[in-house]
Amino acid sequence: MQGLDPSIFARGKESMSTFLDKPFWIWDDFIHKNEYLNSNGHCCFNHILSLPIKGGIQYPFFHFQSLIFNVLEQNQNIWIKKSRGIGITTFILRYLAWKILSSSEMDYKSIYIITINDESLGEVASKFKMLFNKRFPLVKLESMFTDFWLKNTWIKILSGKNVLDIEICDAAYMFIDEADYLGYSEQTALEHKASHFAEKGNCKTIMASTPNKKGGLFQKIENDSTSKYAKLKLDYRFGLGTIYDRIFIENKKLEPEFEREYNLKSES
Repeated sequence: MQGLDPSIFARGKESMSTFLDKPFWIWDDFIHKNEYLNSNGHCCFNHILSLPIKGGIQYPFFHFQSLIFNVLEQNQNIWIKKSRGIGITTFILRYLAWKILSSSEMDYKSIYIITINDESLGEVASKFKMLFNKRFPLVKLESMFTDFWLKNTWIKILSGKNVLDIEICDAAYMFIDEADYLGYSEQTALEHKASHFAEKGNCKTIMASTPNKKGGLFQKIENDSTSKYAKLKLDYRFGLGTIYDRIFIENKKLEPEFEREYNLKSES
């Protein structure tokens, strides 16, 4: 259904009710196409919102991404080792927006998003806010720097050095983007905070990253057979012919960083 585009919807905050009870995506192509046609594009959260765009091209969600959705839905602590550019950050930001808007489950709770440095704070905040630009341009998220509110949920974006600022009492999700690139002290603080969350059981922890150097927290979790994290590995092959053009990957194979950035091999 690539390229299908529903009609323009109401465009103010009151239009957020159009997302209530909508599925994130319908993974059966035949059922999805019928629901799309029968509902005039109101079939799922992502068709209402508008589909993701990469390199100027609009993409549907692909079958391999159902693996990501299922691991997020079925587990409290999630660890994802992924190929660069395979779309995990975009997917998870959309997933979190869906959680907020599709029900009242997230009302008066908080989401924490941890980035690797101060430079990436604004980038992630902009990426989240831009989800609404195409169909809902009048929706202005109430914000202060990198803190903002969507419906009744507070979203706070922090750099890794501020991990200890996370308040456990109202946290529903903690998403650590590119976790393997945090510094040693930041990973130590994150390990302590994530462990506390896991014990309390009241906050989902999502840790995702392209691999970096060996010996960090990310690899520690990977090698721990008793870890509380559900683990998902997505190398470049999952995105071949969908997220990645085959010629692009063949060219990347000639670069020294290919094994680490696309084939999930950590540096020594």
